[in-house]
This record gives sequence, C-alpha cells and structure tokens, in this order.
Amino acid sequence: MTDERKRPLALSAYEQLADDYAERAPTKPFNADLERPTTQGLLPDVSGMDVLDVGCGPGITTEYLLDEDAAVTGIDASPSMLSHAREHAPGAEFLRCDFGEGLPFESNRFDLVYSSLAFDYVSDWDSLFSELARVLRADAPLVFSCGHPIGDFLHFDPENYFETEIVSEVWTSFGDPVEVPTYRRPLSAILNPLLGAGFHLDRIEESRPTEAFREKAPETFERVSREPTFLSVRAVMTAN
Repeated sequence: MTDERKRPLALSAYEQLADDYAERAPTKPFNADLERPTTQGLLPDVSGMDVLDVGCGPGITTEYLLDEDAAVTGIDASPSMLSHAREHAPGAEFLRCDFGEGLPFESNRFDLVYSSLAFDYVSDWDSLFSELARVLRADAPLVFSCGHPIGDFLHFDPENYFETEIVSEVWTSFGDPVEVPTYRRPLSAILNPLLGAGFHLDRIEESRPTEAFREKAPETFERVSREPTFLSVRAVMTAN
C-alpha cells in the first residue's frame, strides 16, 4: 500500500487545481498584485544568471525570469503544473521533482534560487535550506515567499502559535472548491533553518497590495493593507 504521507503534501490538490490555476493566477489579485510584486522586488538584475525556480507551478515567474534574460530551470512536483509551465515558458528547462526530498543537481550549480509560495508545502526546512545552500554558488541569493506567520496565525487561529503543523482550507477562487493542505509555522521556524544552513538574511518584505489590487478586489483591499498576508525574504549564501 502506498504511504500517502510520502507524497508531496499538496500534490493531489494542485493536480486538481492546475488548469484553473494556470488560467487565473497570472491576474488574480493575491498573486499578481500582492505576492509577486513584493517578492520579485527583491530580485537582483538576473540577466545572464543561471536560476532555479523552485515550485514553479504553471511557469508564471519562470516566464518573467526568462524575459529578464536569465537561464531558468523550473522544478515542481505536479505533472499537470509542469505541462502548463512548458507551454507558458518554452525557453526554460523543466524537471519534475519533490524538492522536499532533495535536489537532483550538482553542488554550486546556480546563481540564484527563486521560490514563490512553495516552501509552505515542505515539512523539513532544515533539510530544504541545506539543499538550497548546496546547489547555490557562494555569495548567491535565495529569494522566496511564504505565508506570513502572523497572517497565518490570524487566519487559521491555531491553539499554539509556536507549533509547526498542517492546516488546510478550501480554495474556491480557482474554479471548483479544492481543499489545500499546507504547513503553518512560527517566525523562528522560518528564519532559524535559513540561518542554520549558512545563509545570512539580507532583506525581508511584508506584502502590501498595489493599486491594481484595490481596483480588482476593493472589498479585500483594506484588510490586506492592515494585516500581513505573505512574507518575502532575500538571503545570501556565503559559505558552501
């Protein structure tokens, strides 16, 4: 019998979501006008860089990186998402990979690792960041986003803020309702694995909505202007 817990946490959910996600995420306010501008704002000039897009989904950021003249390798656990990514960003290389279980690349391979809201589906961040440190060259940046620990605490209302635990919610904005599990964790469980892997923290940003968000979702704009939703981080690998 297959142990479902050995599968990537949200694989089944994203296989169900893939088609509608690929269609709607490029313009959906929480993606296009809240998380992506914040996280992409932490990127350096990527021209000429060899970039790993971790949890690339349907290739939205992959395409952006290609347009900025980077060479991009995208990895994701979902075959359906990768199918869309190959159509969306044909100039990139793509590989199916459960990045929570290690990376199939040689050490010192990449100039930059980027990840948009994908690490929240991984339990062991000590191993995750150690692997990212291994495949990055010295002085190379890691730019990623995740759920904001305060925003997640307010949203999921757990009994204990300090626990790292699986939570879930039903997504209704990508077509048919789909229950999506994720990990919620405190700030210390975000930053300490990063620092322990040899990164130093360069900058953090807490997502703020753009004016485009206000135009698309005025009923939500005031809340996300006052309460944090996503945390975006830039860290630099200094010792491989």
